Amino acid sequence: MPEPKDFFTLFGLRRRIEIDREALEAAYQRLTLEHHPDFFATGPEAERLEAERISARVNEGYRVLTNGGDRAAYLLGLLANGRPLDGQRLPDGFLQDMFMVSEEVDELDASATPGQVAGLTGEIQQRMAATREARNRLFADTADANGAADETLLQNIQEHLNCERYFHRLLNTLGGKTP
Repeated sequence: MPEPKDFFTLFGLRRRIEIDREALEAAYQRLTLEHHPDFFATGPEAERLEAERISARVNEGYRVLTNGGDRAAYLLGLLANGRPLDGQRLPDGFLQDMFMVSEEVDELDASATPGQVAGLTGEIQQRMAATREARNRLFADTADANGAADETLLQNIQEHLNCERYFHRLLNTLGGKTP
């Protein structure tokens, strides 16, 4: 099997943030059956090694494409095509907006009620969902650019991904404070 250019190509999908899950599942099943190393166990070593390599690539591609955050980061990397993006920068005002929420998370202790934790968790999840929606709209703008998205647009997407990581850290911290 010739080496596919990327995971989207491997599974016969268009390079987009929104994917056809049914098509991904069908392609995954087909590729798994075609290249599973167990089917090459008695074959020549070169065939076994190739099957293992392809199978690992299929599994990794499936893992990346089924996880929305991983798919977004992967697609951004493809669109950036080697251009450097700041993986730490956040949108202007983001940290100021999150200051109070972050303080509330930090101040929760063992006496916190399940309702307090749930309320704060819900607020963070809502903010994260809004960030994802905005990120997906930005990805749609890259499609309009015919693959020639400008660096400012790509950096804006990266900043949304950075915000999502921030939200995940807050949620993980909250998870450790569940009574």
